[in-house]
Amino acid sequence: MQKKTRLLLSVLLLFFGLLCVVAQAQDGIAAETGRPEFIEKMLEKTSEESRAEVAALLKLDDDQLLEAISRRTFQYFWQEVNPRNGLIKDRSTVDSPSSIAAVGFGLSAIPMAIERGWITYDEGYRRALTTLKTFARGKVEGRKGFYYHFVDMHYGKRVWICELSSIDTAILIAGGIVCGEYFKGTSVEKYANQLYEKVDWQWMTNGEETLTMGWDPLHGFLRARWNGFNEGILATLLAIGSPTHPLSPESWDKIYRPVKGGTYINLQDEVLFVYQYPLIWFDLRDKEDRYANYWQNAIAAINYNRLFTRFNRNYLSYRGNIWGLSAGDGPTGYKAYGAFHDKHDGTIVPYASIASLPFTPEASMAAIREMLAKFGPLVWGRYGFVSAFNVDRKWFSKQYIGIDQGAILLMIENYRTGLVWEYFMRHPRVQKALALAGFKESNSEYAVTPAYAEEYEALMLLPSQKTAEAFRREKAVSIDGDLADWAGVPSYLVDEEMNVPDGNITKVEKNKMNLRSEFYIQWDDEYLYLAADVTDDVIVNNLSPAERGAFYRTDSVEFYIDPGRSGVGAGLFKLSILPFDTLGNVHAARHEDARPGPIEVMAPGTRVASRRTAKGYSVEVAIPFAELGISPQEGLVLGFCHTVHNCNDRSAPRGAYVRENMIAWNHLPVVWENPDLWGDLILK
Repeated sequence: MQKKTRLLLSVLLLFFGLLCVVAQAQDGIAAETGRPEFIEKMLEKTSEESRAEVAALLKLDDDQLLEAISRRTFQYFWQEVNPRNGLIKDRSTVDSPSSIAAVGFGLSAIPMAIERGWITYDEGYRRALTTLKTFARGKVEGRKGFYYHFVDMHYGKRVWICELSSIDTAILIAGGIVCGEYFKGTSVEKYANQLYEKVDWQWMTNGEETLTMGWDPLHGFLRARWNGFNEGILATLLAIGSPTHPLSPESWDKIYRPVKGGTYINLQDEVLFVYQYPLIWFDLRDKEDRYANYWQNAIAAINYNRLFTRFNRNYLSYRGNIWGLSAGDGPTGYKAYGAFHDKHDGTIVPYASIASLPFTPEASMAAIREMLAKFGPLVWGRYGFVSAFNVDRKWFSKQYIGIDQGAILLMIENYRTGLVWEYFMRHPRVQKALALAGFKESNSEYAVTPAYAEEYEALMLLPSQKTAEAFRREKAVSIDGDLADWAGVPSYLVDEEMNVPDGNITKVEKNKMNLRSEFYIQWDDEYLYLAADVTDDVIVNNLSPAERGAFYRTDSVEFYIDPGRSGVGAGLFKLSILPFDTLGNVHAARHEDARPGPIEVMAPGTRVASRRTAKGYSVEVAIPFAELGISPQEGLVLGFCHTVHNCNDRSAPRGAYVRENMIAWNHLPVVWENPDLWGDLILK
C-alpha cells in the first residue's frame, strides 16, 4: 500500500510540475522575443532578397503561410529526385544516396500536389508510375519484399553497408497505398498493391512474434525488434493487414507500452517523431484499442515535449514559442534528440513542431511564426525550413532531410484537408489491420484506457512488493568468488520469467537458453555482503580492461541499494559488475547513482571478486556501510534490487553494445530509474 501511495504521488507531482511550467510560460515566456546580438550579425550576412522573402511570409495569414511552406517543401521531392527511376535523395547534399523512406514520403505527396495545382495530374501520374515500376521490376536492391535503407540514386544498389529496413519499407508501402488509392483503377494502383503483397512480414520476424528492425547479408537479422512503443507500430499494423504474409493480430499485443506518470504511453527518450510517424498515415482520430487513444496520446506527448523546452529555458534555442525535440541533425551530427535529461543540447528540429499541427495547431503555428521572425533566412531556404539549428552553439544547418521535409509536408496537408489520411484509409487492408488489432470508434479524451492504466499500475507494483532478509554473521566473508562462505544462507531467485519489460530488451527464450541468478545477502558491523550464483550458458567477455563503466552493454550483474529508505544514507548506490574483461579480470563501477565512476575512485572500500563455475559464474561483493552512509542495526530497511544483463553471441565484437536480455528481482519497466519500486532488504 505504501508503494502504491508513492506511485500515485509521483503522478500528482508530474501534473503539478507541468502546471507550474504552464504558469511560467504564460507569465513572461511570450515576451522573450528578442534575439542575441550574434544572431543579428549572422542575419546581416544573409541576402536582402532572402530577408525580404521571410518578411513577406510573416505578413500572410495562417492558411496562406501554410500554403507557402507546403509548396516550397514539396519542391524537395520534385527536384531532389532521379526522374528516370523516381528515387529521392536522403538529404539535399550533392552526393546523397536515396532513402526508400524519402521515396515513400514523396509518393504520399503527389496527390496533394495535384490537388493544389503545383503539378498536373499527368505529371503526378507519370512520376508515381515510374517510381513504382522501378521497385516492381527489381531495379532497387532488396529481399523478400524489403528494401535497403539507402540505395544508389542511379542504380538502386545498396550503399553504406546498410540494412534491409522493415520500418523504411513500411513507409514506402504507405506512400504506395496513398498513390494507389488516388489513382485507383490504374497501373499505379496495380503496382502499389503488388509492392505491398510482395513483403514477407513473417520472414522479418525471424521465427518470433514481432518484427525485427532489419536484416543484413553479413550478420543476418538485427537483434533489435519493433516490440516496444515507437514508430514501429506503423510497420506492425501494415504487417497485420498484409494480404499475403500477415502477422497474427497477437503481435499487436506483444508490443510493450510503458505509461509515463499514469498519463500517456511513451518512449523513455521522448523523441517526438515516434508519436507522429504512424499517425501521418493512419487516421486514428476518434479511435482506440484496448491500450490507448493514440491521437490523444500524441497530444499528451507533444505537450510534454513543448513544456520540457519551456522548463529548460537556459538554452537560447528554447526561448519564446520555439520548441521541438526529435531525431535530426545537430552541431555534431545526426542524433535522436528528445525531451529527456541527457537527450538534448539546445538543438531544435523544425519538423517536430510543424508536423504537430494536427494535434497542437496553436502552439505549432506560434513556433512556425517565431522561428521565421527570429531567425529568418537562417532557418528558411530553398526547400522551406532547414533540418535543424542550435542557437547556443551558433549553428544553423544548411541542409534538408527527405523524411523531415516529408513529415512537414504531409502533416500540414492533413491539418488543412486530411487528404493523406483520406486516401490511405480507403485501402481495405488498412481497415482490416485496424479491425484485427482491436480498434473501435471512440470519442474518449483520455490517452490511456482506464483498463490498461489499471493493468499497467499492477504490472509496476507487483514485482516491487518483495522482501529479502540479510542475516548477521560473526566472521567476515572472504571475497574471492568462491561461495563456500554462503553455505546455508537463504537465497533469492531471479529467473527467466523475470524479464525487464522494455522495447529494446528481448525476453529470455526458456526453451533455448538458461539464465538465472541465485543471490545471497549477509552483514556484519562493517560490511554488507552480496553474492550471486549466475547460470549462463554463454559467457561473453568483449569489454577490454580499459573500460571503466557501462558494463550493462554485455554480460554483467548489478546490485541497486537505496539507503534512503531507512531515512538516512549517502544516496543511491548502484553497483555494476563486469565478471570478466577480455583478460578474465573482474571490474566494478558505480553507475547512475550518487557518485558514479569506478569503485577504486568512488567506492574504494568496496571489494569485488568473480569466478567461473560449471554452470556460469559467481560474484562476491563487500560494501562498507560507511560508503552507504548508514550505521547497521537489526531491523534496518534498505531499498534493493538485483539485475542480470546477458548476451548470447560468442563472437560479440570487442567493445560493442551486445546486451540482449535483462532479468531483475524487481522486473519493472525502467527499473534502474525507479528506486521507490525496488524491494525491501531487511537486516536481521
